[in-house]
Amino acid sequence: MKPEIKKRIEQIQKDVVPTGYKKTKVGIVPNEWDVIQLKYILDQIERKVAKPEVGYWRLGLRSHAKGTFHEFVDDPDSIAMEELFSVAENDLIVNITFAWEHAIALANQEDEGKLVSHRFPTYVFNDKACPFFYKYYVIQPRFKKMLSDISPGGAGRNRVMSKSSFQRLFAIHPPLPEQKKIAEILSTWDKSIELKEKLIGEKKQQKKWLMQNLLTGKKRLPGFTDELQKVKLGDVCNVVIGQSPDSKAYNKDRVGIPLIQGNADCQKGVTKPRLWTTQITKTCYAGDIILTIRAPVGAVAIANQKACIGRGVSAIRPKHCQRYMYQYLLSIEDKWLKVSQGSTFDAISGNEIKKLKIIYPSTEEQTAIAEVLSTADREIDLHEKQLEELKKQKKALMQLLLTGMVRVNTQEVSS
Repeated sequence: MKPEIKKRIEQIQKDVVPTGYKKTKVGIVPNEWDVIQLKYILDQIERKVAKPEVGYWRLGLRSHAKGTFHEFVDDPDSIAMEELFSVAENDLIVNITFAWEHAIALANQEDEGKLVSHRFPTYVFNDKACPFFYKYYVIQPRFKKMLSDISPGGAGRNRVMSKSSFQRLFAIHPPLPEQKKIAEILSTWDKSIELKEKLIGEKKQQKKWLMQNLLTGKKRLPGFTDELQKVKLGDVCNVVIGQSPDSKAYNKDRVGIPLIQGNADCQKGVTKPRLWTTQITKTCYAGDIILTIRAPVGAVAIANQKACIGRGVSAIRPKHCQRYMYQYLLSIEDKWLKVSQGSTFDAISGNEIKKLKIIYPSTEEQTAIAEVLSTADREIDLHEKQLEELKKQKKALMQLLLTGMVRVNTQEVSS
């Protein structure tokens, strides 16, 4: 990054107006940018339709600016309203009852023709604005606050956004060519993110196929032909059922040892305790497999340190290949759900764990299978880290481009 750009960013972040910039209602922006009310670039358009007599697709908005979703209405008679409204591609849609929670999105091609109620006003941009530029602008935290400010009242559905106030909101308005260029750059990042997400989905499906075949014996790795055994889990693993300490012994000051109580203490396949305890009941050790035994049942993680385990989990310590057993337990999460449904409290017992019949190859084959599946995990993990980096880059770009800190028409982005 050029020194002058870096200096400009630092100035704006300190609320100092750099040369060529001005202070406005929406912050410091380039002199060439206007600040206008939305009514000058947006018109509310109502495409009224009678409520269908047969099932239809309706559109909803996710909170926190997470886009649109669709629901099929089987029984139109269950909908009180007799009049609905049709959505078109590139409409800007707001949910007036959850605008305060940032329920806003630009409609895409898949949203075309879906129906909404009067609580979802649709707005169309005129030829002075690029819809895709404002698609990114309205999902910024600053805009969420603006929506919240025009949604008076109590909580939830009692906070209704004023549609007239919405069109009076102020927004930045760069020259149209610059709007289009900024939208093009951010769209490129979106496409990269979309492709990476698709690749991760494919890699996860590939791993699922490997698990379904290698861990059941349907497919064997080259060089392994021995007959597979079926054994009870308790015969090949030590199983420790957790016992909760007295809650008076809990603390957040890291006094005593970590406490693993359930799924909330596990993240991305490893333990991540929230509390510590000075009363030690049952213990797990680094490398043990943690299996949740109370709802949600069957979630699996690896203990990364010695810890006390509460009644919501068990510690499973394989006598041979730990990595194989971890992958095997991952593959049967759904099976535990079926077992737990017979329990009043949606839980599984120590005996049910120990009596579980599992496929148990030779130690050598276990090691080979575990290596194949662990390699797949590492590949997925790498792609997920790359995805997070792409999202961070996009977030940084949005902050720079949508505020004018970096100008695209001077080729500063590529610098």
